[in-house]
Amino acid sequence: MFKLAIIDFDGTICSTHGAVRHVIDLTFASFDRPAPDAAVVDVAIGSGAVASDLFGGLLGLEPDDPQRAAWAGRYREIYNGGEGLALTELFPGVREGLESLSAAGCRSIVLSNKGEASLAPALEHFGIDGHFEMVIGDAPGFVRKPCPDSYHSLIAPRFPDIRPEQTFMLGDTETDIRFARNIGVPAFWARYGFGNAATCEALKPERTLDAFNEAADFATAAA
Repeated sequence: MFKLAIIDFDGTICSTHGAVRHVIDLTFASFDRPAPDAAVVDVAIGSGAVASDLFGGLLGLEPDDPQRAAWAGRYREIYNGGEGLALTELFPGVREGLESLSAAGCRSIVLSNKGEASLAPALEHFGIDGHFEMVIGDAPGFVRKPCPDSYHSLIAPRFPDIRPEQTFMLGDTETDIRFARNIGVPAFWARYGFGNAATCEALKPERTLDAFNEAADFATAAA
C-alpha cells in the first residue's frame, strides 16, 4: 500500500477558481487596467501556472520582465488580505478522504506552487491542517513543480523510510502529473479540478479521481 500522499492545493483540496479569478480582476483594477476576458483567464488558471507566469502570459511579458514580480506581488497582497479565502471552498469528500488515508497508515503533505503564506490559513480555516505533516508552497528559495527539487531537498529527507514506489502525487493539472513523472511516483489525477482534461489525459496518469475521497481506495491497493 502507499505510505505517503503528496497533495496539491488549488483544484485538489480546495475549489479556488472563483477566488483566483476574482483576485486577478482586482489586481488588474489596481493597476488601472481592464481585466482579460473570463475565458482567457480560465485557460491561464487551468494551466497551473504560478502567479508570475500567469500574469506574464496574460500581459504578454517577457520572462525577465520585472513587471511579472510586481503583478504577482500585488495579486498575493490582495489574495492574502482576505479576498481569496472568502471565496475558497473545500471540495466534497476532502475531510473524509484525509481521515481514510490516515486510518490506512498513509501520511499526507501539501505541495503547492501557490504562495506559502496563503496555504496554512486556508487549511486551518477548514479544520484540516492536522492531517498534514508538511505544508510546502512558493516562497524564497522554493523550486516549483514540475521540477523535482522540492522532493529531493525537502520531502525525501523528511521521510527517509518511505520509498518513491510507496508515494503518490495527487493533483489536478499537468504540472502535478509531470512532477510525479519527474520524481518517479504514480500520478493520481483529480479530474474534478481545474486542469485541462485533454492535456492531463494525454499524460496517462496512473489513477483518475472524480472525488477526493477516492484517493484512499487507491492508496490501500498494493503499490
